[in-house]
Amino acid sequence: MIIHKNKDIILPLSLFLLTILTRIPFTSKLLYHMDSVQFALALEHYDITVHQPHPPGYFLYVMLGRLINLFIKDANSTFIFISILFSSLAVVAIYYLGKEIFDKKMGIFAALIALTSPNLWFHGEVALTYVVEAFFSAFVALLCWRILKGEHKYLWLSVIALGIAGGIRQNTLVFLLPLWLFSVKGVPLRKIITSVGLLAIVCLLWFVPMVWMTGGWNTYQNALRELWLFNTGRVSVFEKGWPLFLLFASTLFDFTFYGIGSGIFILGLAAYSLIRFGYIKALDRTKFFFFLLWTSPSVFFYLFIFILRTNPGYALIFLPSLFILIAAAIGLVSKNLGKVFIKDVSGYIVTIILIINTAIFLFSEYPVSHHEIRNHDGKLSVMLARIKTFDPSTTAIFVGPYTFYGYRQIMYYVPEYAVYQVDIRVTPTGEVRKTFWGKNKETHLTDKINIPEEIRNLIIPIFLSDMNKLSLPAGLTIGEILSDFFIISSPIGLIKDIYPGLHIVFATGRIDDYAEAPFKDHKL
Repeated sequence: MIIHKNKDIILPLSLFLLTILTRIPFTSKLLYHMDSVQFALALEHYDITVHQPHPPGYFLYVMLGRLINLFIKDANSTFIFISILFSSLAVVAIYYLGKEIFDKKMGIFAALIALTSPNLWFHGEVALTYVVEAFFSAFVALLCWRILKGEHKYLWLSVIALGIAGGIRQNTLVFLLPLWLFSVKGVPLRKIITSVGLLAIVCLLWFVPMVWMTGGWNTYQNALRELWLFNTGRVSVFEKGWPLFLLFASTLFDFTFYGIGSGIFILGLAAYSLIRFGYIKALDRTKFFFFLLWTSPSVFFYLFIFILRTNPGYALIFLPSLFILIAAAIGLVSKNLGKVFIKDVSGYIVTIILIINTAIFLFSEYPVSHHEIRNHDGKLSVMLARIKTFDPSTTAIFVGPYTFYGYRQIMYYVPEYAVYQVDIRVTPTGEVRKTFWGKNKETHLTDKINIPEEIRNLIIPIFLSDMNKLSLPAGLTIGEILSDFFIISSPIGLIKDIYPGLHIVFATGRIDDYAEAPFKDHKL
């Protein structure tokens, strides 16, 4: 019996270690996303009112980062360690779930597809939460499947996992709750009520300290309101209509393709076979509703409520279900092709998928590729080096709301500069968004930008595509960093001409005092 159990652990352990080995060589060297920087800043000072991190809080993710950072002593490396760890755990969880829903062979196929998924692979290399969400999605689904099959002893672990998942990413709990409710349909009502109570306790254990560290309920509520007013609110399909649905749908399709790669063709072929040959009537209803309730809440939200094209990791909450379905689709397609080739061709099919998906990550220029990581590290390094050629004691930096090369990366890696995020937004009710700015790795919010007397110059890192969005008066200097990326520099007195919507206050009260500064380069 002991020997048998040891053999059972060899395969998942091998998958775990193989995932780690495929991640280590390709990790990002700099904080990738503005959210990555906000998580890094939260290691020192947790305050969601200044987006350290951004609402709704990601409390357990940051606290786990604090624990690991005690040993690693580097924010980016800390969160990448978490990404690699949970990427490996996700692959193992997918293996077990595929094995239990179908069979061991399908579990192996699903795990290998997950291991080479460009989207999952990419997010195992950067400092973001999405790969952790992928693990909890697969792990909670595994526990739900076991409960559904009558193993009610997993009920308590399932609600603990759900509660912890909610502390990592708050939306995870909401998206997975319908699946959990479906899985407990055969559980005695008394146990369900008790488990819901346990879930509430687990959530309170992270929610209460999160609100306390934010400054209390009113402060926390105001931070959520600010995010809703100026970011996620008022942008749903129900308010913006059909054009936005098309944008959301195309974005979600791209994110899904980044996740399953060439497996999308096998899914399509299997779906055709189910309909064409009438297999759809024989589908297991329990499995059908299991996968439907696992995927549909998040898919519905991203299709109709909110999704950003800059965050392909959104799809990782439902991608584990697709990895398993692709494995099942391979089995179905292989069965049909076996009538022609008189042999099992499933191994050949999965090998082709693994090769193509690996090539997508290693050699393509998709947003979830090794090229994207290296390109970002290189471009950000060049931008930061050019910024350092300006005197921080006399220079202020203004930058648009860039996700990957914005004020967050600048204030983190060159903290001696004052850097302002220019993101002028006004709600339909007339509320104006405050300006985020930072110096010395401290973030501030302000209604008006006060320019100290010693600040004489400004610089603006900007992409070529955004150049025509600015009002560019005479007297500016434009220095090319890369082919599509520039730094505009000028006397600080021109700031109101460049950004007329900003509320600027000069220390001397006179703009003319700031009208000239010693810049020489290419002038407009």
